Amino acid sequence: MTDMAHIDTHHHFWDLQKFAYEGFPPEGTVLCQNYLLPELERAIAPTPVKHTVFVQVQQSTYEENEWVLKLAESSSTVVGVVGWVDLTDPEVGTHVDKLKVHRKFCGIRHLTHNEPDHNWLLREDVQRGLGVLEEKGVPFDLLLKPPNLPAIPALAKAFPKLKFVINHIAKPLIKDGVVEPWRTDITKCAAFPNVHIKLSGMVTEADFSSWKIEDIQPYASHIISMFGAERVMFGSDWPVCLLASDAYSKVHRTYYDLAVNAGCTPADLRRIFHDNAKEFYGLHVE
Repeated sequence: MTDMAHIDTHHHFWDLQKFAYEGFPPEGTVLCQNYLLPELERAIAPTPVKHTVFVQVQQSTYEENEWVLKLAESSSTVVGVVGWVDLTDPEVGTHVDKLKVHRKFCGIRHLTHNEPDHNWLLREDVQRGLGVLEEKGVPFDLLLKPPNLPAIPALAKAFPKLKFVINHIAKPLIKDGVVEPWRTDITKCAAFPNVHIKLSGMVTEADFSSWKIEDIQPYASHIISMFGAERVMFGSDWPVCLLASDAYSKVHRTYYDLAVNAGCTPADLRRIFHDNAKEFYGLHVE
């Protein structure tokens, strides 16, 4: 493994006493406890990961944005915060401007795959909000499942200056070995240079208790082939990944090995595990 400091572009915090999380975390699982900065720092300690990007969990209140941004102010670990705004709010620009005063604010995400309408991103009121993000240079994280993918080419074409990043490779049905139509649809997304993708979330789409790297490799190899190392970035999805692994270090090592097995050179690995995150999100790190 390379000597460079790795950047994890996708993790969460939650405080079950501070916020009510609708339908989350799943009852009776390892996720039913607080996961905060001390837990993250213990998790990453055995790995080359030195910097991280928090990604939103809440989308019913703006309080999570302020809470995590304040936490990040005093942390050398958390170098970026992807927050949430209501894209359909006519005052969305005002909310984005409030976030932009924070040096570590770096993007917006919406729990798109929870919307009943698979084409929610193509709605006129949503697109007005996305236009604000494009105008203000704020990247947008795409949380999708395979039925959402057909809408993405039209979205990318409509907003050519807005940087998008697909989370968790759009959650293909790895456990069941299903490849199509995910493979065809993700390939169409890759044709747009403003669409990037995270090498993340795959262990929890495989069988929690019996997954092997061989189960995941075809999906990882495909996205690296289609997007190129220049538009792929590593994300652990900690602590959600703990549903399928007892250690952050195992998840990190799995994604590193997936990239190596896909034919990535040392220069490619530097892009996927460091450079792309810094450039995409505008992170203030070396």
